[in-house]
Amino acid sequence: MRDQAEKLRELARGYQATAKSPVLKQPESRARVITVTSGKGGVGKTNLTVNLALALANLGQKVLVIDADLGLANVEFVLGSSPRYNLLNLLDDGYRLSDIVMDGPRGIKFMSGGSGIYQLANLTEGQLQRIVNQVVLFDKWANIILIDTGAGLHRNVLSFVMAADEVIIITTPEPTAIADAYAVMKAYAAHHGRAPLRLVVNRVLEMDEGQTAVDKLGKVSQRFLGIGVTNLGFIYEDPNVLKAVKGQVPVMVAHPDTISARCIDHIAQRLLYGKEVNQPTGIKGFFSRFLDMMR
Repeated sequence: MRDQAEKLRELARGYQATAKSPVLKQPESRARVITVTSGKGGVGKTNLTVNLALALANLGQKVLVIDADLGLANVEFVLGSSPRYNLLNLLDDGYRLSDIVMDGPRGIKFMSGGSGIYQLANLTEGQLQRIVNQVVLFDKWANIILIDTGAGLHRNVLSFVMAADEVIIITTPEPTAIADAYAVMKAYAAHHGRAPLRLVVNRVLEMDEGQTAVDKLGKVSQRFLGIGVTNLGFIYEDPNVLKAVKGQVPVMVAHPDTISARCIDHIAQRLLYGKEVNQPTGIKGFFSRFLDMMR
């Protein structure tokens, strides 16, 4: 395996054009809502979500992370902090958005959606309006909202994927992980998704390995599904990621100069400065589409 210096040189060559692209101007009143998902668990989805939020914050973005994994509070674990409340607490007297949103490193904010998000579909119109009236305040603060979903093809997960302005699918070079990523894309196409799909290949040993995974998914999705996927970047295998997880500190904070952190920095640049972005519809538009899918 080539050393980190050579890998960093490869990254620099691969992202030079991106760095020169003009930053996209966002409407002040609407945040970009981006779902981060995967076809299977254990591929690094939550680590990417949290560390991508930190990398975007380094680029001057105001970022909110919503943990929408019903079964596992992984965002809380990675950040080493546990929110006491979720969205449904906004229905309780005296609770406001500031009570359910917590401060993270480098100015990011995060919120536990938990079971509260999935129960939105069962609320009355009055209760929903009460929550929406508060949640729309996110658009006034955040430039980007990252939603960490559960893994797989459950209806709840697909609802988040279909409701987002943009979708990031993370996989690894393993054949089973690639097959599961394709399954997500297939379900997305079956539901007539129109948001840009982006791919991140994690735990890459060599750049060729990551490129092979991208090429394979790109070709089969275009041929059999009629949809494309953009390569957002690769993340090299790095033992510092596991060290950071064990310490409950994001790798961008604990080991900011390592190969994985540099890769995530480049992914953040490509996401922020890239050209293929739909007009953001904000958090209100997201929840409207999400509820349509859940009902």
